[in-house]
Amino acid sequence: MQCGTPTWCAGIISQGSTVISRIKVAIAAAGGAIVGSLLTWLLTRNLLRRAHSVEAHADDRRALLPKRIILVRHGESEGNADHTLYRTKADNLIELTDNGEKQACDLGVRLKALLGNDRVHLVISPFERTLQTARCLRAAIEENIIHSYIEPRVREQEFGNLQGDEFREFRNQQQQVGRFFYRFPTGESGADVYGRVCQWWESWVRRVNLRPGYETADALIVVCHGLTMRMILMQLYGWSPNTFATIWNANNCDAYVLRLELSRPGDSPYVLDRSVGDYPRSTLEVVVTFTDGSEKTLPLHDYLSIAPPRTTRADEAARLLSAQHGIDPSTIATVDFFAARAGFNKDLVPKYRDRRASAVQHDLAPATRRANTASQSLFGNTASQSRG
Repeated sequence: MQCGTPTWCAGIISQGSTVISRIKVAIAAAGGAIVGSLLTWLLTRNLLRRAHSVEAHADDRRALLPKRIILVRHGESEGNADHTLYRTKADNLIELTDNGEKQACDLGVRLKALLGNDRVHLVISPFERTLQTARCLRAAIEENIIHSYIEPRVREQEFGNLQGDEFREFRNQQQQVGRFFYRFPTGESGADVYGRVCQWWESWVRRVNLRPGYETADALIVVCHGLTMRMILMQLYGWSPNTFATIWNANNCDAYVLRLELSRPGDSPYVLDRSVGDYPRSTLEVVVTFTDGSEKTLPLHDYLSIAPPRTTRADEAARLLSAQHGIDPSTIATVDFFAARAGFNKDLVPKYRDRRASAVQHDLAPATRRANTASQSLFGNTASQSRG
């Protein structure tokens, strides 16, 4: 077929070239989209695989954690029996009393019944009273122990070298500043102890069964001090310094049993097993405002039993107070968790306190107000806040 005129033929050829160019562009765009989609799919798949691998690796590490960690406070020491001894004898050299040795031996029998045939790593503070406690209790569990460690990071808080007449004033200052924050001259603050305990947990406890050449342990027994035990629990459960301040010191040879619970989230999914071990006592002074306008400062025992965030659960606090002090819950208007705290000046910050009172008003439903039921307090307030 011949073209009518050269101009007409050139037009046809030009249009054909344009169509071909457009087809090429469309093909290139489609190819680019396909390639882009393929690359996105490959990248997403690799990221998902990596995420699943990391998650699986984390789960594997969790499964290798000891199934129990048992925190033990030493037996009764010379310093527990006679506080003046710290004036002339270094804290790290304080030994057990005869009663303390008996407590440690009895605890060993108790631990053996709990452990059965479990393999144990024994971790010991280097203080004399903890070393003696470990020697006494291990007689009952010797066949369970596969390795022992002297671990300075779980030692007692350093209160200073020798505590002379000025130590009473240091204690008074500690009451004003708070036990977590106050640093003793030539000694440590509670925060210092918290830091070294966290470092020990992260670098050693979480890796204890991952070390080449070491037999894995079913349980860790940590023989340490009352304050150290509280700091271990604080870093494990994310307690605030205010919550820490409510926790009573453990009794001599108390044992807190942490049980591995893999259904819980986190890298260290341990729960305090009060069915087989002792349990921390906790008391918080709260200011209760009643419906008649009167106020009263009351001890709220078993503060830890309130689910976190605790200071937002005034209704639970009201029910505990009702059970512990024989108060009709319908007469409680507000529960202030902060007003009784040392250093809280209600005259200086009345607006802040008014806002807080409004925020913590428990506002129980009428039916709940009429019901005078609450769980009984598990602990009293007679325990000694003695040194670790």
